[in-house]
Amino acid sequence: MLADDNHVERAYLSRFLTTYFAHDFTLVGEARDGREVLELSQESMADLYLLDIQMPKLTGLEVAEHLKRRNSEVAILFITSYADFAYVRKALQLGVIDYLLKPYDDAELQQTIQAILSKLDKHFVLPSKEVDTDQVERSLLQTRFLLSKILFDQEMWHSLDQLLTHQRARLQACKAVILYPCPNNQNNAQLTSVLKGIFCKRELHALLLFRKEEIILFLFGDRVRDFQDLESSIQRSRTFFQDEEGNSVFCAVSSFASDEHSLLSLYTEASSFLLQFAPPSLVQHYQAHLTEQGERHALEKRMTHALLTRKQHEFAQLLAEYLDHDAQMDTLTYLLYLFTRSVGEILGRTEEEHNQYFLQAYEKLSQRSKGEAALPFLLDIAQSIAKDLGEGGSYHNVHLVRNAIRIITKGCRNKITLQDIADELEVSYSHLSKCFKQVTGTSFNAFLLETRMQEAVKLLETTNLSIAEVGKQVGIDDPYYFSKSFKKFAKMSPREFVAMHTISRSNS
Repeated sequence: MLADDNHVERAYLSRFLTTYFAHDFTLVGEARDGREVLELSQESMADLYLLDIQMPKLTGLEVAEHLKRRNSEVAILFITSYADFAYVRKALQLGVIDYLLKPYDDAELQQTIQAILSKLDKHFVLPSKEVDTDQVERSLLQTRFLLSKILFDQEMWHSLDQLLTHQRARLQACKAVILYPCPNNQNNAQLTSVLKGIFCKRELHALLLFRKEEIILFLFGDRVRDFQDLESSIQRSRTFFQDEEGNSVFCAVSSFASDEHSLLSLYTEASSFLLQFAPPSLVQHYQAHLTEQGERHALEKRMTHALLTRKQHEFAQLLAEYLDHDAQMDTLTYLLYLFTRSVGEILGRTEEEHNQYFLQAYEKLSQRSKGEAALPFLLDIAQSIAKDLGEGGSYHNVHLVRNAIRIITKGCRNKITLQDIADELEVSYSHLSKCFKQVTGTSFNAFLLETRMQEAVKLLETTNLSIAEVGKQVGIDDPYYFSKSFKKFAKMSPREFVAMHTISRSNS
C-alpha cells in the first residue's frame, strides 16, 4: 500500500512497482493521509506499506504504530526527507523494515525493495489452510525419484510427464539452475514454496531437486521471454540464503532447451559451468559432493535390485551400509518411497494406488519409537513390500522392457526391428514381444511409431528440414505414410504443424 499526500509521488511509486515488481506485489491501495491508510487497512491488510513520516491527519510514525499493534509481522518502509535521528530511532523501535531518504534514484529504490523482498522470504510461513504440506512432501519425493533416473541412469522415461501434468500444454523452453552450497538443514516443503515464489514469475513453472547442499531447479516456460526476470530471481535467492544462514551461494545457469527430454544435458551444462567458474575451494567441494551423490545413487540402485530380486541377505548388507552414512528421517522416508515406487512400477500400480501403498508403509515408519534402531525396522517394512512381487519374474520382465525402450529411444531414427533388439538383449523374439505388450500395454510397432513421431515433432520445431527429409530422419522413407502417421499422432498434418509453430515462434 502507498501513502503520501503528494499525488505525483504516489503515481511515480505505483508505476515503479508495476514496472519492476509486478510478479512480487499486487498494489491493494493508495492513500492521501494517515487516517485513510488505517481505514483501507481495515478492509485489506497489506504485507508492505510505503509511508512518508509527515502526512496529514496522522503521521507515518502514528500509522506505523497502529499497524504494528494489529500485525507485528507487517513490513513498513519509510520514504521521507526527514533524516532527524529522533525519527529514525522511533522508526527502529517500531520495527520498521527500512528507511529511504529523499531524494533517491531508481537504483536505490529497487535495491531497497529487493532487500525487503528477501526479508519477507526469510520469514515466509506455509499457510496451512492453503498448502497441503504432506502433498508437497510427496511431490518432492516423486520428483527426486524420477529426476534421479534421468540425471544418474540417463533414462528418458516417459514417467517424467507425470511431473508436468499440472502445467499447461507443451512447454517450449526450459533451463537448469544450480544453487550451491545451500544449508542442508532446511524444511524442504517450506523452502520449495519460498523458491517457487522467487523463481516462478510470469508463466514459469519449476521442478526442484534437493541433494544435500545442492539445489537443482528446472524452469519451464511457454516462451523465452518468460525468463526475463530470471536474473533478479537469482539475486533474490542468493540474498535469501545470505540472510537466512550467512551462506554465500554460487549460482550456475544453463542455456535454453526446447523440451523436457533435455534435462540431463541442461543439468550437465550448468554443473560444468559451476566447475569452471566457481572459486577453486568451492569447485573442490562441489566435485567431492558430485562423487558422493554418484556413489549414494549407485548404492540405492544395487539395494533396490537386491530387494526386487528377493536377495534378502544382500539387501540387508547394502541397507546397513547405506544407513551407516545417513539415517535421518527424511532419508528413511525417501528409501520407503524408493522401495514402494519401484515395486509399484513393476506391478503396474496407478498413482493413486502407489500413494496409498506408500502412506501405509510410512505410517509404520512414523510409529517407530524414538530410540529404536532404523535398520531392523526398515528391513521388516521392506521385506513386507517385496512379498507382493512373488518370485521376482515380474521384475526381470520390466527390466528387460526398460532396456528395450532405451534402445528404441536411441535408435528410433534408424531402421530397427524387434528382432534386432531381441538379439542385442539375448532373448527370444516371442518372449520380448510378450513382455513388451504386458509391461507397456501396447505393441512394439505402435510404441516405435509413437517414439518416431515425438522425434519428428522435435525436428519440425527446431530445424528447417523439409517434411520428407524429417520423415527420413526418423526412419520413415515413404512421405505419404509419414504424413498419415503424423496426422494421427498430432491431430494435424505436418504442414499445419509447421505453420502453427512458425506463428507461435513469431508471437514470442
